[in-house]
Amino acid sequence: YRLEDSMFLFWYRFVRPNISGITRGIGETIYRQMVEPNINDFMGHIFEDICSQYLWALLLKGKSPVDFSELGRWWGTDPRTRSQTEIDIMAEQDRQAALFGECKWTNEKVDVGVLDTLVERSHLFHYDQTFLYLFAKTGFTQGCIEKAEHLGNVRLVTYSDILKELVPET
Repeated sequence: YRLEDSMFLFWYRFVRPNISGITRGIGETIYRQMVEPNINDFMGHIFEDICSQYLWALLLKGKSPVDFSELGRWWGTDPRTRSQTEIDIMAEQDRQAALFGECKWTNEKVDVGVLDTLVERSHLFHYDQTFLYLFAKTGFTQGCIEKAEHLGNVRLVTYSDILKELVPET
């Protein structure tokens, strides 16, 4: 099973095991030793949820290239390598069109290798049209940007782009 609420996840991962130290006043030390070194790993799955929310928002606003009714993670066997593989986000309109997404919550810019992997994994399926979304916390390398432009069916989305779409301006 998996808790869906991110606040509960944070509580059970970082606060509850350290409640004694927090109540004794060493919260800053616990943060530096326990939270800070592990926050990117913790945020990985949460970022996937945020990216999914972004894609749902695009759909509801009529901005999605694919009219999907379901969105989720896919995992299975790659017949070429005979190994387990996964796709962070997948949605299909029908047997003709689908979108695939990869989500990276890392402090480094996402490089072209991540895009190449997404392209390769999207070829596990046979759709007339595929749309690829590469999501990144901090951005993309120049090589990744150039390859995305060359392919033409790739959208590069940063966390700040997501916030602009999901959080209304005040």
